[in-house]
Amino acid sequence: MTEHKLSPEAIKKLSEIKLISMDSIFENKMLGIIYGNNNVLEYYNLENNERRKLAKATGAIWSFHHNSKNKKTHYSRGNSKIFCLENSSKQERQNYICSINSFNGLISDAGRYGLFNTETSEELISKKSLENKNIYSINSLNNFNNSLYALVQKTDDSNSVVEINTSNSNSFFIGETIKNYDVSHGSICDFAIVPQGNMRGDNGKAYPFSIITCANMDYLDLNGEKIVGIEVKNSSNQSIRRLKLIKSTPTTAEIIYSGYNLNTIYKAKIDLQSKKADVQPMIKQLSDCVFALEPVFDKESHELFLKHKR
Repeated sequence: MTEHKLSPEAIKKLSEIKLISMDSIFENKMLGIIYGNNNVLEYYNLENNERRKLAKATGAIWSFHHNSKNKKTHYSRGNSKIFCLENSSKQERQNYICSINSFNGLISDAGRYGLFNTETSEELISKKSLENKNIYSINSLNNFNNSLYALVQKTDDSNSVVEINTSNSNSFFIGETIKNYDVSHGSICDFAIVPQGNMRGDNGKAYPFSIITCANMDYLDLNGEKIVGIEVKNSSNQSIRRLKLIKSTPTTAEIIYSGYNLNTIYKAKIDLQSKKADVQPMIKQLSDCVFALEPVFDKESHELFLKHKR
């Protein structure tokens, strides 16, 4: 048998190859979904399709956010109280809480009252500041490349995606309007930022991303244009209220979405060029009100939810 020996150059190249750990393989894999099944906060384990109850509220859950870094989960029903799943702490606001999210390590919540630091209750944007911009409510928050954005409801009942600017960790203010939606609806509404794309906003500026919203409630849109294949039955009083991005490429985006009277959480793969989608049901037999949902990618968070006991 001939003995094969590697040259010094080949050995050097092999030594430079980084081995991929099993944990890194699953970094971008969705392991589960947290969602509000009416008044019950549930976790769905995608590994075995198990549904696990995490907490129960006294009304339909409107919003929540799990921070994978500090492993805290804040949630709120359609009122003025925010609860922490892990330590039972409670915060109060002056009005409905529509969104909870994190931005550069800061957990914040928003609604008709403005924008607050969730853990300290420090006011970051006042209700008066919203009124000065003709904004009735901040309905959802998203961040991209160290910048914060919001979907807001205007006082004329239209909706817009706007920039939220900041000069430091304690100073936030409403910036330019990116996209306007001449539709009227209630306070639960959402949007997702797709890193691929080069959208031109209504303000004339070019943005290095695309936006998917449920601003029209009966369908999803990409940069204001309807996505074919994601529509609901108006005759059945259905509406889309929440959506979250799972992953994206230069040509496709995958999302999950839920809403009112859908009784299901759906997964959709969207062709970003043709604006057409393939939709599949993920979690069925849910209540009429699924107003909050969030994918879980972090393995440690996933395991903590599986161990959680009410």
